Formats: sequence, structure tokens, C-alpha cells
Amino acid sequence: MPFRGLLYSASRIPDLKSVVAPPYDVISPDKAESFRARDAHNIVHADLPAGEAPAKYTEAASLLRSWRAEGVIERDDSPALYVTSQRYSVRGMPEKTRWGFFALLKIEDDDAGIVLPHEKTMDAPRRDRFELMAATRTQLSPIFVVYSDPSGAVSGLIEALAHRPPDRWVSDDAGVDTRLWRLADPEAMRTLTASLQSHKIWIADGHHRYAASRELRDQLRSEGGSAAAGHPGSDYVMAYFSNIDAPGLTILPYHRALKGLDTFDARLMARKAESMFDVKHFSFEGFDHRAEQIRRRLREVSDRGRLSVALYSGGAEFHLFLLKPGQEAQAVLSSLPEPLRALDVSILHRGIFESVLGIGPEDQRSGRYLRYTEEVEKAINWVDASEAQAAFLLNTPRRQQMMSVAEAGLQMPQKSTYFYPKVLTGLVMNSLDPADELSLPVPAAAATTSPLGSGSTEG
Repeated sequence: MPFRGLLYSASRIPDLKSVVAPPYDVISPDKAESFRARDAHNIVHADLPAGEAPAKYTEAASLLRSWRAEGVIERDDSPALYVTSQRYSVRGMPEKTRWGFFALLKIEDDDAGIVLPHEKTMDAPRRDRFELMAATRTQLSPIFVVYSDPSGAVSGLIEALAHRPPDRWVSDDAGVDTRLWRLADPEAMRTLTASLQSHKIWIADGHHRYAASRELRDQLRSEGGSAAAGHPGSDYVMAYFSNIDAPGLTILPYHRALKGLDTFDARLMARKAESMFDVKHFSFEGFDHRAEQIRRRLREVSDRGRLSVALYSGGAEFHLFLLKPGQEAQAVLSSLPEPLRALDVSILHRGIFESVLGIGPEDQRSGRYLRYTEEVEKAINWVDASEAQAAFLLNTPRRQQMMSVAEAGLQMPQKSTYFYPKVLTGLVMNSLDPADELSLPVPAAAATTSPLGSGSTEG
């Protein structure tokens, strides 16, 4: 669904780097302060407001109102789609370009089978996003969704539309070159919308924001906020769409670091795990980075078809835990549905966190004992700095694994995938204006159910 995006004014903010930021959930407290100090209008002031609840949410809403009144951020006069390209590299590998676009996505109930989540959520961040959205009536950052387009038909259409110089451009702190084009041509929007009508949509990133958006939708419906003609804005969530089959898309694993567990002892844990796992000990060798040595061992095991987890708890060595094929290991995993049993992250959560360390599902969801990072190096450094007791390191989940889990109506443990690069917060925002009447850019004869909307023929 096209929408009237809320964007930073090019005349007031010529350099987007001073005001955009990564999504809230990958910004450390120190980095948040750095972004706030960078510019008084940096999006982190509103998207990750400082202070205590509920005052911080009220302050974020006031801040956005003042920015709009000052003309720092402006709302488009007419609906559009917003096409983006992101050029980047990972770990010194050749450059890639990921294409995508911003549009509104119809919020669906779980049993609809159209929008498919693949990860569990945690209570605190879901509530935080709900409170922020309810106070500001603004979707400050998009959720990240993917569709399967092996032929590249949709992706080719998007790239062809971006034939002119971009409307905005920014190179962020990670060196990712992001370009943005406003697409407002009615025929082009109809074509792009129609091309996705038969596609399922998987949530890649932003499960908490999607759940919070649905909670706000339900609350406003109960208050009579969805009685207006047309499609109320709260029935939709701003989303960034990208092709999961395109070569420009990269998925990284999310690693776990253990903290605050009184009973943790790495050697005792390894002995207790031997009934389920073959435990292999490795010493760091030569001048290769420790992170690369761990990644290389994990890849070798994966190539042989073994499920595995690496453990670093300090010192000059690390361990690999390889799931045994025997009955005892399978008995622990027996309550997991088949698609989940094939995941390294599942054996970590069920076989190690629950069975060996006694960290139950509720403590896993709460984040009481776990912190997350996509960087092996950072997880190692946390241990070395005594900021974590151990680092549990994983291989990258395969795309098809994520899609199969979601299609089966199941969910991986929270933070199982890290789609890179992140979509910048502040590049495009969406105002939940109750007066909006949204309409799909499709002719009446072609109006059918679509992941981008419900087939309205208004306007």
C-alpha cells in the first residue's frame, strides 16, 4: 500500500547521516548517547528516548510534534512507494547491493497465513514499542519483510524504477551506502503492487514492532478507532520489502552471551552436556583472528551435516558441542516439531540452556541471563572484559530453514537471524493519522486479497 511518508526535509537536513540511525534494538547505550549528541534532530531522540516510562514516551511525542511544526520533518503531499538500494560488504567480501522498497503492510492475525513471523518475541521490547507508538502515533522505523521471487521479476521491476538519480543518499557509520527514490507514478505503483499479490510475506526483522502494531490496532478498534471510512492507518504497519532469493540479501547468525547465572561453571557444563553432545576442545592457533578460527570450525561441522554450538569462556581455547545422533539427545528434542529440530539455535536453547543450565523458556524470553550480538568478536570481548560469563556461537541459519519454520506456523527462539544490513531508522516514517483513507493502486477488476492490502477500490 502506498502511503504519505514522513521524511526529513532536504533543505533543513541536507546531510542525513547526522539524523538517521540503526534500529533501536542494535544500539548500545553508549552508541545511543553518541547519536543523540550528533544532532538535536537525530531520530534516536524520538525512537530510543532517554529517561523513564511513561514520561519518555510523552517526551518523544512532543519532540516529533515540534519537529513537524519547525519543518524539520515533512509529510509527503501524496501517497508513494519508496525504493531503496543498499551497497555494502561483509567481512571484506565483495560488495553486494540489496534492493527493496517501503510500503504499508496489512496487519494480519496469526491464523491468516499471509504474514509469517519466524521468531518468538520478548515481553519488554514488545511493550516498549507499543507504548512509544501509542504515544507518538508514528511508526518511526519499518519492519523488515521478505518475499520469495526466484525469477527476480519483482526485483527487476524495482531496480528498473530507480533509473534516475536518488532523491536522498546517505553513507552510514557501517559504510553502507543507502539511496532512496520516491516512486509516485500511479501505473508503476499498480504494477508493483499487483506483482506481489500472490506472494507470502515473511517477517525478517521487527517481530516486536509488528506485534506492537497489532496490539495498537486492536486497542484502537476496541475504542472505535477503526470505524472511519476506508482503511484506518492503524490497520497497517510500515514495512521494508526485499527479495529473499536475491544475491544482495545477507543473513548472519545471532550469538548469545551468558550473564548473571550464579551456578555457571564452563567445565562442569561441558561434562553434563556429554550425554547429548560430542564435546571437542580446540586451542587457538597461529595469527588468525580467534573469531575466524571459531567460524571456520563451525562451518566445517555444518558442511558435514552436524548440528553444533561453539562455546568460549575465556582463555586460549574454545569448545564445539556436536549433537549426538543417539536416543538420549533425541529424547530431549522430541517435544520440538521437526523443522525446529534441524536448527543449531534450537539445540542451544533446548539442549544446553534448558537441559544443562536450567534456563527455562520464560527466563530466555525475559533476557535475564542472555544478551545478543551478530559479531563473534564482540561476544568474545564481552567474556574477556568480564561482561559475560560465556559466549555461545552459531552458524548462520539457512534461508529455507527460516521460511519452512514460519510456513509451519512455528517460531525459532528469539533473535535467531540477523539480516544485514539493517534498514535505517529515520529514512522514512509513517504517521498514523486517523483521518487517512488509504486506497490500493489497483483497478477494480483486479482487486483481490494482497499482502499489501485488502483490495479496496476507493479513490
